[in-house]
Amino acid sequence: MGDQPLLIALVAVQFMVHALGWAMAAQLTRRRRDAEGHFAAFWLLLAVGMMLYVPAWGSGSAPRNLGDLMIVAASTLQHRGMALYWGRRPNDRGYVLWMAFVAAMLALSLTQANGHGLRVANVCIGVGVMLLATVRLTWLQGRQQTPTFAAVLAIGYAVLGVALLARSVQALTVAPTTKISIDAPGHANVPLAILFLFLGGLINLALIRLVLGRVLEHLKTQALTDALTGAANRRGLLQRLEAVHARARQGGHGYVVMMVDIDHFKAINDEHGHAEGDIVLKRVAQHLRDGLRADDMVARWGGEEFCVLLPRIRLAEAHPLAERMTVQIAATGNPRVTVSIGVAEAEVQAEGPEGATHRADAALYRAKQTGRNRVVSASGLAPG
Repeated sequence: MGDQPLLIALVAVQFMVHALGWAMAAQLTRRRRDAEGHFAAFWLLLAVGMMLYVPAWGSGSAPRNLGDLMIVAASTLQHRGMALYWGRRPNDRGYVLWMAFVAAMLALSLTQANGHGLRVANVCIGVGVMLLATVRLTWLQGRQQTPTFAAVLAIGYAVLGVALLARSVQALTVAPTTKISIDAPGHANVPLAILFLFLGGLINLALIRLVLGRVLEHLKTQALTDALTGAANRRGLLQRLEAVHARARQGGHGYVVMMVDIDHFKAINDEHGHAEGDIVLKRVAQHLRDGLRADDMVARWGGEEFCVLLPRIRLAEAHPLAERMTVQIAATGNPRVTVSIGVAEAEVQAEGPEGATHRADAALYRAKQTGRNRVVSASGLAPG
């Protein structure tokens, strides 16, 4: 046997460490059914399947056959996890049919007098095809978002997939009585095990980088989003406002800012309770979002006040839009609420990014002073 069992055990231990790391990640992020959970199951099944090669089981024995199926199942789970990561709908029927095919080929090999080569080819094809399917999925979905690490992941899977398919050809062409499984001496098994060891670590690092990038993006989104309403928060609005203002100053289109305040919001909290007040905030935020364009932004400015940023629009268009918002909000929902809105068009060359918000806020103050449930433009007059 030589040193193959020890090397296989070392590979299995490495995969088990990967599995523990992903299990902790799935627990911490509560994504046990998402990509993190699938990657934990992938490395765990792979590790256990490899460990079943360490004892001197005979070819075709139940533990060895179970190991083969676990390794193929691991490769299907990692493909499903990658599909979930990229937001694709997994083809569960296809996975079931693929596992049924592999199990059927294993059963067929057991009816052959010398089915060892067929069993080796079966597990190599079962894993290799799934790895190459993952290469295609990763390349199609990941090259735009994370080109470097998607390429590393695709190359790692491609090398393993091609190596396994080459091994399947070798297994089918050797003499029927020749043992070629990875625990057998010769047949380039030691280099193959070392390749698994090295590329397994490389693939795991690439997976970590991909998922970590998603986590960081999620945290960034959370930092710029109001948790209650789902609108942007003040920080998110100001970041976007600076970018829109800079483009406008460089010759781009102007923009308009609306400041929106819910009338008598304290009375709503006092009469109906803070839980109902939260529902009102969410309802108003949704009404403000309804009908806006894709690049418009609604942000919770603070308390019961919202800010709406409208790029590429003039005051003459924004004022009637604000009036429609007040009518829609007043006409729907229980308890009934109204809003006051101040509108200002940015004077791009004469003021900084927050100039329009200050003038819109002053217009909002006038709207509340003159009776509420109305729109006032920063000029003091509605466009004619």
